Amino acid sequence: MKLGISYNVFDGEELLEGSIECIREHVDFISVVYQQKSNFGNDCDPSLVPFLESLKEKGLVDELFEYKPKPTQGGHFNEIMKRNIGVFLSEGAKCTHHMSMDTDEYYDKKQFLFMCKTIEDGDYDSAACQLITYYKDSQYRLEPMEDYYVSLIYKIGPGKTFVAGHPFPVLVDPTRRMNPGNCKIFTREEIEMHHLSYVRKNIKIKLTNSSASPNFQSIDKIVNYFNNWEYGKQALMGGAPDKFYDIVKVEDKFKLKL
Repeated sequence: MKLGISYNVFDGEELLEGSIECIREHVDFISVVYQQKSNFGNDCDPSLVPFLESLKEKGLVDELFEYKPKPTQGGHFNEIMKRNIGVFLSEGAKCTHHMSMDTDEYYDKKQFLFMCKTIEDGDYDSAACQLITYYKDSQYRLEPMEDYYVSLIYKIGPGKTFVAGHPFPVLVDPTRRMNPGNCKIFTREEIEMHHLSYVRKNIKIKLTNSSASPNFQSIDKIVNYFNNWEYGKQALMGGAPDKFYDIVKVEDKFKLKL
């Protein structure tokens, strides 16, 4: 297996280097498909491109590709386009397998290696695992844990692309679905994705430019609650509707300092 990973980037770049460091030693090729304008026409942080170029100079990233979105087409259209550009970049690097990631997705290194070996040894076409979502810091997780999944590695080749809403054995992001073929569904004990969804320097940028933003009841309310949050309070997450979750303090595996 020659594995390529492509990151979808507009914001949250403060998490990107840590995410790459979790998986770099087990990955053959890493690309970043980035935007200087969001799917809603907003500008990225001025430091984004120099930061990405610095990661390439360090050898953490192999290829950078700027995507220019079509705001009138909506968030899901642009996300699918970016994820498929990532597939094409991996194919261009002669990868046999591909995985799409966002900057706020972290993995335990041993679990990630186990996942790669299981997929290769079992000759699986695709895979998925469940996730843990964090709030404010990498030591505060939501309770209860979500019951949906994230797709992992896909076997790629001619005609294999992400297709919005393609049928999949478990509930995953509609922009991360290919024909699943022989799909391996991992247990939580085998591998989990650590989703630092609400761990940000500026949560408003994430919420304002999210493809899910039309579902949020009040972005300002969520931002103010986040900025004033202290451990012991519930977490407020944007959704349809916005929802409160309990918080459990856990071992800080990633020790982020934002």
